Amino acid sequence: MNSKQFLYVLTLAREGSFSKAADVLNISQPSLSQYVKKIEKEVGLDLFDRTNGDVRITDAGRVYIETARQIIDLEHQMETSFSELSQEKTGSLIIGAAPYRAAGMLPVIASEFKKLFPGMCLIIREGTTAELSEGMEHGEFDLAVTLLPVDARLFQWEKIVEEELVLAVPASYEPLPSAYIPFRKFPAVAANVLESRSMVMLTDTQYMQKQLLNLLNNNKIRVHTSAVVKSLEAQIEMVKAGVGMALMPSGIERFCSGREAVLYSFAEELPKREVAVMWRRDRKLSNAAHRLIEIIHSIEW
Repeated sequence: MNSKQFLYVLTLAREGSFSKAADVLNISQPSLSQYVKKIEKEVGLDLFDRTNGDVRITDAGRVYIETARQIIDLEHQMETSFSELSQEKTGSLIIGAAPYRAAGMLPVIASEFKKLFPGMCLIIREGTTAELSEGMEHGEFDLAVTLLPVDARLFQWEKIVEEELVLAVPASYEPLPSAYIPFRKFPAVAANVLESRSMVMLTDTQYMQKQLLNLLNNNKIRVHTSAVVKSLEAQIEMVKAGVGMALMPSGIERFCSGREAVLYSFAEELPKREVAVMWRRDRKLSNAAHRLIEIIHSIEW
């Protein structure tokens, strides 16, 4: 067994399709299929059930995958130790983040990190909050920038910033009646300004969408859904294009100017999104990882 075998099997298990996994691995589908068959022949058991064209993990596959994750985790810890011994002259750090944060926060962090460790590579892997937690648990990341809460039994964390929930409005719209309220980031509007307005929504399972629905239900407000998207990046682009308003985290200001969208705080007290950097409790952080955490804290968010 080797890391290449583990990577191929883990990718296939994650993607659930030979064609999708082959695209991710940048190899042909027949090559991946032959490679997996070779692994199964070596193991002596089928790792995947291919009935009716579907790819499902077998019991043997689950054992293989769990063991592979543990071995990859141990290898990663060994590489971290070797990197420390070489005084971080070379090597890499793997950081997990949501796509929104990868685009909005990580460039600044990476720039500062590069000044301290010019020979090291900062690898950014994007995922949802759930995927980041699962990846960290399986040792796929050194650090992850994510939302609280996290499982304190498995992870240590340090809070970076609190994001206010704000209203993003197309700049082409008439200004909304607003007022200055202490400790609000932007001029504040009452929730009832949303009544009968067109809104750009996220999918029902996403945190921001749940907060919007709570706000609407608590204030008995009805709105019109003008679009439904999956990412905050797509959502703000919809707002900038004049499709509708949207409830968004205050950090979205990094993706738009006042000529494209206007941001308002809410007069009502809304929950804040607590952003943190986390790592596994049972894993020793390298000096470079500690310095990266210091960099994250030193930046004014």
